[in-house]
Amino acid sequence: PLLLPELVSTAALSGTLPDIIIHPLEYSLGWAERGILNTSAASTVVDQLGTDTFNSQALQLLNTPTGMAAVPSDGYAHLLVYREDWINDLGLPAPTNFSDMFNFAEATFDGETFLTAGFVIPTESNLVSTHQTFEQIARANGCELIALSGEVDFLSQPCLDALNFYFDIVHNFSPPGIQTVSSTRNAYLNGRTGMIMASPAVLPMIANLDPENPPICTECAENPSYLAENSRILTQISANSGDSPVSFGTITSLGITEVAQVETAVLFANYWFTEGYPQWLAINSERKVPMRLGTSDQPTQFIDSWGQNPLVENGPSLTELFGAETVNNMKTHASDFERWGFAKGQGLLVTQLYEDLTISIVLQEMLSGYFDSSQTRYEAYNRIVELIPNYQFPIIEPTNTPEG
Repeated sequence: PLLLPELVSTAALSGTLPDIIIHPLEYSLGWAERGILNTSAASTVVDQLGTDTFNSQALQLLNTPTGMAAVPSDGYAHLLVYREDWINDLGLPAPTNFSDMFNFAEATFDGETFLTAGFVIPTESNLVSTHQTFEQIARANGCELIALSGEVDFLSQPCLDALNFYFDIVHNFSPPGIQTVSSTRNAYLNGRTGMIMASPAVLPMIANLDPENPPICTECAENPSYLAENSRILTQISANSGDSPVSFGTITSLGITEVAQVETAVLFANYWFTEGYPQWLAINSERKVPMRLGTSDQPTQFIDSWGQNPLVENGPSLTELFGAETVNNMKTHASDFERWGFAKGQGLLVTQLYEDLTISIVLQEMLSGYFDSSQTRYEAYNRIVELIPNYQFPIIEPTNTPEG
């Protein structure tokens, strides 16, 4: 996935684009605007299969003035996974908001030996997951990337407060050094943290269904199911108790490129979303909530079966492992989310931010001590503005010199 934007850009320049690109939401609108994706062909697929058979929110996210950027295939909600047994032992509430997340992280952090950390998330500057985790935290605090007017809105107080919370909880209660998706996952599997933010890819590992990544917490030696039995999953967080919680999700789509033979590509897409669809959804199903809900004859065929099928052959389902309520939340919040820029017509900007890893880089610079949070928001603001051609608004300069 990290190489995908570079590969597509190179292929577009050299005239070697494939007919079909399976890709995440972050790139869809930008590639459509650049002429890489054929919006007319994608719209034809949706029309032939039936607009009402798809998740309406997914279609809305991918809609452009010229048609569908791509055809939404599947998606997932980003998760906050925590140890309920640790929460109960400490007598703390579930970490559903910033204050409770901070208190739980503080209570479980071992600052002397670092054998346990309070909170672990990816912070590596070359990971899109670093951006994604912060975006959920930022949006929970009301921090927006772009105002309705089109002006970059990253200098707002909600964004500064989100940066402060992010820095404080990571700097104070995470393991030393840069964290990756693997180190985040391993910290939880090894029983060395009580709370992570991660994709659903971690769930089969927690449930001891991945031989290459088994849970090895202290209690897991005697009971391999212990971690699954004592883990709880949140698909939303809020900044303050009582605030509306916010989810973060992403969608994988089938894009038909401008070089494709349209009739053949449309036929393939029709096969993908009918006969081939159940087979596709069965692979790594924990992170593939179907965006085509069913067929015209069976309108909920695909969405109803998600979460009910075994994660591995003869194994348990997500519902059996984590409960129907969790599975329903994962279904809902795989598409019921708002993302920076999409509703403001800034799909191309979002693509550029992900291609350049702009937000991930500036966050890592803040954590490394190059900037304090106040300077970080100006660094982010300036780098975002530079990506917007013919920016129509005055450039705002710091009114004082930030500390740090």
